[in-house]
Amino acid sequence: MDVTIGVATFGGEEWVRLAHERAIPSAEAQGVPVIHRHAATLADARNAVLADVETEFVIHLDADDELEPGYVEALASGTADLRAPAVRYVTAHRERAPYVPRVAGHAHACTAACLPDGNWLVIGSAVRAQMLRDVGGWRQFAWSEDWDAWIRCWQAGATIEAIPEAVYRAYVRLDSRNRGPDRAFRNTVHQQIHRANFPEQYEEAAA
Repeated sequence: MDVTIGVATFGGEEWVRLAHERAIPSAEAQGVPVIHRHAATLADARNAVLADVETEFVIHLDADDELEPGYVEALASGTADLRAPAVRYVTAHRERAPYVPRVAGHAHACTAACLPDGNWLVIGSAVRAQMLRDVGGWRQFAWSEDWDAWIRCWQAGATIEAIPEAVYRAYVRLDSRNRGPDRAFRNTVHQQIHRANFPEQYEEAAA
């Protein structure tokens, strides 16, 4: 698979240290190019990665997470523009069995058509780099900016498939950027992202 793994960090130097301890070694073990960029914001760091990618695909990996062995090989078996892995959540006390996430409230295995309702694609999904550039790259949101990116790729015609054999290893911290905010805050950002990508629905409601 012609792919680069990008590790983006922002904020304090502790994130750079963590990336070198955890994310970067697991990425380098995949045997493909790895780029690490640090910037003032997460979106800026991911866009810096994206700007330097020379391969057909890019996989973004958070500093405190890892890719399990065979990750890239498993994603290479797919054919879609956007290939979603399973995720294994790891806490201080246990590891969950890997599974492909679903949109909240969905009882079925999610498909591309579920994206307007919410995100089921892990940040470590493999996406065609030029497609992500063409739709504007990463935009700054307080939470779930990957959902915003995947929606725009889907709106541009991206095909999407789940590849559960690829396992993204996510370490859970209750005070993290993704889990720290309360439900009301997450719902507010969710609506901001939805409005940014489906403005016509809000124009119709206001008419």
